[in-house]
Amino acid sequence: MSMPIAPGATAGEASMPLGLQAALYGALTSNPDLVLLRAGAAATAESVEVAKRFPTTLNPTLYADYRPFNFIPPETFGGGMRGAPTPAKRGFSLGKEYVYISWRQPIELKHQTTHRAAIAQAAYTLQQWTVVQAELTALVQTFRFYQTAAYRREKLRVAIELAEFNEKLVKDLEKRVVGKTALFVDVSLAQVERQATRQQVEAARVDYVNALTDLRNQLGIPETAGTAEPLGEFVLPAFIPQIDTQGLIDLALQSRPEIHAARARVDGAHAAVHLANADRTPSPVIGPEYESDEVSVQYIGMVFTAAIPILNNGAPLLRQRQAEYHAAVMALQQVEQRTVAQVKAAIVKWNQANELIKGTSGLSDALKSQVADIERLFEANQADVTKLFQARQRLIQLENAQLDATWQATQAQADLLLALGAPTLIAAARSQAESLDAAPAAPPLSNASPTAR
Repeated sequence: MSMPIAPGATAGEASMPLGLQAALYGALTSNPDLVLLRAGAAATAESVEVAKRFPTTLNPTLYADYRPFNFIPPETFGGGMRGAPTPAKRGFSLGKEYVYISWRQPIELKHQTTHRAAIAQAAYTLQQWTVVQAELTALVQTFRFYQTAAYRREKLRVAIELAEFNEKLVKDLEKRVVGKTALFVDVSLAQVERQATRQQVEAARVDYVNALTDLRNQLGIPETAGTAEPLGEFVLPAFIPQIDTQGLIDLALQSRPEIHAARARVDGAHAAVHLANADRTPSPVIGPEYESDEVSVQYIGMVFTAAIPILNNGAPLLRQRQAEYHAAVMALQQVEQRTVAQVKAAIVKWNQANELIKGTSGLSDALKSQVADIERLFEANQADVTKLFQARQRLIQLENAQLDATWQATQAQADLLLALGAPTLIAAARSQAESLDAAPAAPPLSNASPTAR
């Protein structure tokens, strides 16, 4: 059967067969939402490296004050007194200058830079897991759209097969009427069935085109926006053996990106609490200083400057950060509880879909031979057209039931993958993160799949 051309497409725009793996890869690399999310990442590896270094406010400060000229007004030292300078020595002088040099170094007493680096690292980890969550959602959604398009394609195929059968039957009955081996009422009944199946074909074609539109929009690839179609048969999903529910729950708690993102928020909020508490202790400024005045008296000592936390001791900010930390912990607990509920619901749905598949599997193959026997009896004038219609319709209904069961199983499989967090994707992200951590340079964000620590 030739695949139907989408509305607005010309005959020259041949369909492009697209496999499931290619569809998933295309969505991962070309989906506009994912591309925009990666490009707009606010937290990067460079921001972590910046936070690990001391801020510019901790740079040492050099104070230098040099005054080579001085002017002593007359009678400054009381002229006429013993030891007073003579008039010739009063006034403008170049030989006695004033020098002041001070080196001042701010010092963090509570490791604020370490806490700022922890906040930046948590933000970077949160950003990466957010991208991973978006990628996982896009992959599962692409899987849904792909399987739905394949399902609608098979439904269209079944409808076309039934329409072709009725078309052939009408022509055969018209010949029999001429030979007086069939009745006009049989021809009328076949024509009614033919018209009904034609309408079913058109409805199935519209459903298939709508499913293709959803799939093509999900991929976001301009080159295949109007031609991509699912490739291959619409087969049953891979068999997943019965696994202990608790084992799947533990797997989901280790793999779900939302949980890793929530943990990153908790880590960032915890580091913010430590930073707010550390900022309550002012960072003093200390350093040596040297001074030589106009009469060559030299001073050597040190300077110590520190803010006195009286008007604002930082307690309100600390309470705010503690409230944010408690909110982040509660959000993590809620995500974990929601994950457990989603895994249990997905397991129930998957088991029911498997039971439905087992109940319908193989029934159409057995019925096809029986329908073929009835068709041979009809051609030998040993069965009427009504029984042939009934047998054919039962076969089509059974094939549609098998397609419906298969589609429900694929959707249940997608729900299970989403509930578990696609462990293979998370494992790949972790392995890539470990390899990047071992590299000497700071790891840049990947264009395809960000990593998380």
